[in-house]
Amino acid sequence: MEHSQQPAPLSAPQSLTCYKWGLAAGWTVVIALLLVINYHHERSQAVETARTQARSQYQRDLTYRHWNAAYGAVYVPVSPQIPPNPYLAEVPERDLFTTCGKHLTLVNPAYMSRLVFDLAARSYGDKGHITSLKPLRPENRPDPWETRALIAFSRGSLEESSVVDMADGRFLRLMKPLKTEAECLRCHGKQGYRVGEVRGGLSVAVPMTPLMAIAMQNCLVNAASFVLLWALGVMGIAIGARSLTRTIHERDQAERRLIELNRDLSLRGRELETVNRELDAFCSTVSHDLRTPLTAVSGYCQLLRYIPAQHRSDADQYIDAILASVEKMDELITALLKFARATANELVLAEVDLTALADDIAAGLMAREPLRPAVFTIAKGMSARADAVLLRVVMQNLMGNAWKYSGHCAETRIEVGVQCRDGRDFFFVRDNGIGFDSGHAERIFEAFQRLPNAQQFEGAGIGLATVNRIVQRHGGRIGCEGEVGKGATIYFTLQ
Repeated sequence: MEHSQQPAPLSAPQSLTCYKWGLAAGWTVVIALLLVINYHHERSQAVETARTQARSQYQRDLTYRHWNAAYGAVYVPVSPQIPPNPYLAEVPERDLFTTCGKHLTLVNPAYMSRLVFDLAARSYGDKGHITSLKPLRPENRPDPWETRALIAFSRGSLEESSVVDMADGRFLRLMKPLKTEAECLRCHGKQGYRVGEVRGGLSVAVPMTPLMAIAMQNCLVNAASFVLLWALGVMGIAIGARSLTRTIHERDQAERRLIELNRDLSLRGRELETVNRELDAFCSTVSHDLRTPLTAVSGYCQLLRYIPAQHRSDADQYIDAILASVEKMDELITALLKFARATANELVLAEVDLTALADDIAAGLMAREPLRPAVFTIAKGMSARADAVLLRVVMQNLMGNAWKYSGHCAETRIEVGVQCRDGRDFFFVRDNGIGFDSGHAERIFEAFQRLPNAQQFEGAGIGLATVNRIVQRHGGRIGCEGEVGKGATIYFTLQ
């Protein structure tokens, strides 16, 4: 029974694992810091809220005092909660009786403040206290915190506040100075105060318990949000690490495949080098083995020419035919060797003066047939980066073909130049020779392929195939244009 092979589980690299856990730990630290900052922010906000409430209460109580002082105190009915103030006994008209006999007593600003504080403490839990370093009433004597605040007022402070523990809980205490006004001298003039001097202070205490309860509730809600955010972040880190692990795994597999491909390519390259060497050896062997009997045949034919005329009869015609065939066979062997070795040697790239090269080849062609009317038009300043030896083979074949296939013209015209196509320089060789049918353009660079209208000219069909192979070795392209009876153009680029 065959068992399907399951893919091995992905294992993250050690560095990636450390990075993943480090990132998770860093994210946890960030969330923890945010929780601590949020906790302290909520506590500070609770304290600031209590301070705002305390200032509001202080302003309210101060407004009551100013209203009371503006009217020279007020009279209220005497009751168990509001008895006559014994510390105002020396004040004239402290007690009054209405025409119907109701007993009224004087309530000055300080006395009214104390009564309001008692009512607020019973109703809302807020505490208030009017105090001084020289109080008339023992109840107005400052506690240690108020004493420190009063001393600070004497040094120029305008407000003192802090969170302290009191007998019935934790409170925000706030105190501001009370300055002596003209109305205050009625009761406190005997203490030596002057108008504008700090006479004491009005303190307010706001309970922190309900505000801290709200702050803790907000902290819990925010903590739940931060925990959710932490969980999402850790999940994202895990997913990202998993995806990155998979990517690394795929990259490693691709690298292994590439290494294997390179190994195979190197092996194939060595095999190809071996095949090329064997092909080169084969071509050399074939050349030697074929040329040896051809040389012998040619030699014997030459000897036959020295036979006396009366014994030769028709032998001369056969001898000429044999020698022509031998020469043609030799040309074919030479062309085969050139074609086989066109890609055998390593390229030696350099800047080649193509204009000078074309001029040299043109001079050689005209030296062969000095009486032939011919015009060569060669562009100036042409150069190319190529293997100089192989580039000469290219130009010799192209210009040699142009010279050969325009031999029937009254005047041979061959042009060598360069054109820019698609941003690349294409060199071309143009002639006014026999041309070719554009339908046969694909065959023109194949080995041993000769076009129908070229059969009357000598050749083995190897030249353009050799040119094509050399151009391809340089990484270039080659093409052709032509029309029967109107010449042909072969163009190529080496890059």
